[in-house]
Amino acid sequence: TAAWKKTARMGAAKDTEGVVMKIYIDVSVLTMAAFITGIQRVTREIACRLVSDMSVDVILLFYHARQNAFYQIDRRAFLRYYTGRGGIRERMITRRRVDLSEIGDGDVFFDLDAAWMCRIRRSYLLPILKKQGAVIAAHIYDVISVTHPQYCMAGGVYHFMDYIGAHLAYADALIVNAQATAAELKNLAERTGCKMPACTVVPLGADFYEKQKSGKRTSGYRIRKDLAAAVKDHRPYLLMAGTIEPRKNHKLLLQAYNEGLRDLGYSILFAGYLGWDMDAFVHDMKRHPDYGERIFHFSGLNDQEISFLYAHARFLVFCSYVEGYGLPVVEALLHGTPVLAADMPVTRETAGDCCVYFPQDDAGRMCDTVAYFEKNTEAYQMLRRRICKFSSVSWQTCCRGMRKALYQARQKKKRNTKKRNIRSR
Repeated sequence: TAAWKKTARMGAAKDTEGVVMKIYIDVSVLTMAAFITGIQRVTREIACRLVSDMSVDVILLFYHARQNAFYQIDRRAFLRYYTGRGGIRERMITRRRVDLSEIGDGDVFFDLDAAWMCRIRRSYLLPILKKQGAVIAAHIYDVISVTHPQYCMAGGVYHFMDYIGAHLAYADALIVNAQATAAELKNLAERTGCKMPACTVVPLGADFYEKQKSGKRTSGYRIRKDLAAAVKDHRPYLLMAGTIEPRKNHKLLLQAYNEGLRDLGYSILFAGYLGWDMDAFVHDMKRHPDYGERIFHFSGLNDQEISFLYAHARFLVFCSYVEGYGLPVVEALLHGTPVLAADMPVTRETAGDCCVYFPQDDAGRMCDTVAYFEKNTEAYQMLRRRICKFSSVSWQTCCRGMRKALYQARQKKKRNTKKRNIRSR
């Protein structure tokens, strides 16, 4: 696409000797994912732009667990598939085996995907690459598995502990999306006695729905019939977008519906795949007498359909107990859609006073806030006008920031290596 082609003109990432930076990225989890959401979506956006960037040499890797080996992914096939231009996911993986010995001095190994779920543990991999002179970097989305393990799968917590511990010990650079996450990482490093690697804050891009930034509330693309019917029944609705999992606290919106939103004439829509440990919530939602009439759940939505929901919602509701960034908040605001958000430091950081905040787990306060804006239409319009001033970085800018952090880590390591060589003479 045009946006990704622009990335190729961001400037050459060459060192003083004119050598193009080579970046290895393990995208095994992305290529095996049944759906694109959360981390997989970020991985897709950044990986596609880096692959399109002619100033860097990107090698995409897939780890074959049975053969205990990395294989190279065809970059053109990867780009074609993940930009929606066709292709078959399984055929992206080539027969070219990439031995660890190939990743050496001056090369960058960049953990961008949810690599802690990959079968090859970073506590094994990173020391090997470090010894060979590779620059090691990771994009750390959050440390929720450490700070709030009760909201994570037990197996995922175990694997993440290995992952984050290895990167604190061996990484040359860490990239995070918010200062709040950087502070959590620093605290974790101090508690574990590790030296904190260089850490760069790079906000996530949010120009995914560029068509909607014009302010138009309609769209020219085809929307599935059940989705369009739920939105176009002329009843205002509150939207929750994202994977349905315990940490996101979807049950609070259902509780608020029962305690007052229904009487105010609102519908509620949940848009996202069903995650783990949500049987009780799904039971309550689907057994509700209003399910399918005023309570809706949609999964498997494409980019345009999610954008359609953002554009027509009265409010986006963001009830999470803890977040690393909160991309739905940013996207909703860019659509001009007001956000009701549980008060968290990271949301204050990314959205500031463009959100209307309520105390965590307070369904009554959420209902009162909606009722207030329902009665005070001018206040609601003032809120929308305030949102118009909100801005965020593009995915291209996000990619540029990550690439710059990788380049700086590479240059710093080269300088340090040169100094050590001089002292050893």
